[in-house]
Amino acid sequence: MARIMSWANRVTIARIGIVFWLVLLVYDNNMWSRLLAAFLAILVIVGDWLDGFLARKLHEQSQLGSVLDIAGDRILETVLWIVLADLELVPVWIPIAVTSRAILTDSIRNYLLQFGFTAFGKTTMMQSSIGKFLTGSPIMRTGYAILKAFTFGWLLLISALDRLWHEFPFLTERFVTIGFEIGYISAIVTAVVCIARGIPPIVEGSNLIRKMDGKTV
Repeated sequence: MARIMSWANRVTIARIGIVFWLVLLVYDNNMWSRLLAAFLAILVIVGDWLDGFLARKLHEQSQLGSVLDIAGDRILETVLWIVLADLELVPVWIPIAVTSRAILTDSIRNYLLQFGFTAFGKTTMMQSSIGKFLTGSPIMRTGYAILKAFTFGWLLLISALDRLWHEFPFLTERFVTIGFEIGYISAIVTAVVCIARGIPPIVEGSNLIRKMDGKTV
């Protein structure tokens, strides 16, 4: 029980809870609720770094922690992309593509887990240098996290300001319009990076599955 409720896992579980609170805030139809939701979107993504940091710092790394961390990321991304698409802030193909990518990669990872392969770390399922770079390198993981934090937070922020531009002189309709355009472009870039990072696990994972199946025949 103590291992399950490690500090890293507590942060992960808290992140998942915050995501659903965030959704309630978004649909509250209150400008301040939408602003708080934008802040929480950034917070839960920063929390992804925090739970990993705690796991390494406190020596709490485990397969359970890895599974919970990935599950938390999937819930966060899927829920927020669906919400943004529902608000017509991003095209609907993004949540469809991101969710499909997540199902494929996680199915492969879950199958290979029984053979001792993990998503990251010393026993990673990734064999190639490009695969390890795209999925596990600090620069890619940090860069992708920054992209998500900016995209989710920015679009929710601009959607809140969209209701206020006519009330404050420093906000103009042009500013809000440009803000939506920036958010749209950022969403496309984030989705493309997400899909690109999913290709190596699918390709290399499928090759590993064929090898493992061959050994068990």
